[in-house]
Amino acid sequence: MDFDHLARLLAVDDLAQRLDTVERRLSKSLLVDDAVLGVPSARMAGAGGKRLRPVLVIAAANTVDVFNDKVVAGSAAVELVQVGSLVHDDIFDKAATRRGIPTINYTDGDEAAILAGDFILARAGVEAAQVSAEGARILARTVVELCIGQHQETHQLHDLGRTVEDHFASIEAKTASLFDVSARIGGIAAGLPAAQIDALGRFARSFGMAFQIVDDILDLIADPVRLGKPVGSDLRAGVYTLPVLTAFETDRGEELRQMLEGDVDEDVSSEASYVVRHSGGIEHALSIALGYENEAVDALEDLPDHPTVNGLRRLPSEYRIWALMTLADGLFV
Repeated sequence: MDFDHLARLLAVDDLAQRLDTVERRLSKSLLVDDAVLGVPSARMAGAGGKRLRPVLVIAAANTVDVFNDKVVAGSAAVELVQVGSLVHDDIFDKAATRRGIPTINYTDGDEAAILAGDFILARAGVEAAQVSAEGARILARTVVELCIGQHQETHQLHDLGRTVEDHFASIEAKTASLFDVSARIGGIAAGLPAAQIDALGRFARSFGMAFQIVDDILDLIADPVRLGKPVGSDLRAGVYTLPVLTAFETDRGEELRQMLEGDVDEDVSSEASYVVRHSGGIEHALSIALGYENEAVDALEDLPDHPTVNGLRRLPSEYRIWALMTLADGLFV
């Protein structure tokens, strides 16, 4: 979803300019005091991405027409957590590139990448402290939650007995928690009342759950060129997501399990993806995503009427439709 679309949807006409300010803050934060780790860290931070988490910070603050230095600092903080976690993910995955950019573990080795990821997360804490002590506290809590979620997922790789509850716990900790804290930090930066901050956080957490389910679906049905990676990447990594776990419980479940018991290369993952698509796993996962979208909208029920609030209500469904139309030719829309 491009920034022009988001700007119109969220009634933030100068969203691109605000995000440019955040980009400059990211670079400034990482290149502080000529830190040796700053250059590779800034390279990864500048590799691009959806920047949805800073958008959530900006949108939350814009519900009362606020954009100030605290909003910029909060936006940088949540994006630095995202970048730092991805640097660590690249080590686990032995990834050579991230969005077409050489990873730190590839260019400088795993030890440097571990330190860079830690450095980025530490700088996130510094930026969050510029918002408030409460902002720093809830960001630190989110980093803990991210670590727990990654640990859960790592220990369940290739586990054919993984449950839907296990999966939900992992994606809530790894994805939804960072959406949650993004909206809350935006509300804190804008000086919103506690009840409104909580509502925005609950909205963003439910949206994060729906977002991740859609992302998991795309890994199975998207066009690999537009997605930027081959389909079935999660299957090859041994991460069994909601569509796969659902397919395990169908009459083709045993067939699917047998496919995944050995080494899973691109041919096997492609065949397994086909089985999932034709077992009802995608449709069921979408129905769950729609449930989370409804929860997100309901969370905003008591917020004051504002064009940005109205846009946030539409954001989860518009993102899902955009993602499926753009990356998967409208399959299952």
